[in-house]
Amino acid sequence: MAKVLVTGGSGKLGRAVLKDLVAHGYDVLNLDQHPLQDKICPSVRVDLTDFGQVAAAILGGVDERSGPFDAVVHLAAIPAPGIAPNADTFANNVPTTYNVFEASRLAGIKNITFASSETVLGLPFDTPPPYAPVDEEYYPRPESAYSLGKLLDETMAAQFCRWDPQLRISALRFSNVMNPEDY
Repeated sequence: MAKVLVTGGSGKLGRAVLKDLVAHGYDVLNLDQHPLQDKICPSVRVDLTDFGQVAAAILGGVDERSGPFDAVVHLAAIPAPGIAPNADTFANNVPTTYNVFEASRLAGIKNITFASSETVLGLPFDTPPPYAPVDEEYYPRPESAYSLGKLLDETMAAQFCRWDPQLRISALRFSNVMNPEDY
């Protein structure tokens, strides 16, 4: 059975991902600063801005919750602009992604998926895009500290993969994640 480590599994998107992975037979461990309210899977409280804590958790330094892990799903972040001061959002999100990528690299994990955002493109387009429809050639135009951080995460992922051609990192540009009751 594949062993998957998920960061940010206590959040809205994270809980849905944890439930799906467990339902499909994966052995899952959640790393998050906040406790997991529903006991979907084992969870370890980790400050993901602290590289030592991230590396210890990914490299097996948590009793009864160790790897090795086959894949990482990195969802931990301040999930949108306007939730915290811009500098706090940036100072949390970008180092967290670096720490997860680097600790995964040290652990030899070759499959990482992480949450990016459609806001990398400039959405909701308060400043009109230079052309429409937006296509694959469209250069990112982040308009907030949050979206700038997501662009840097994507750029970082590309460089990690350049360093190790066997590494696969997928960025999923999620849009306004909601539970059914939020509609």
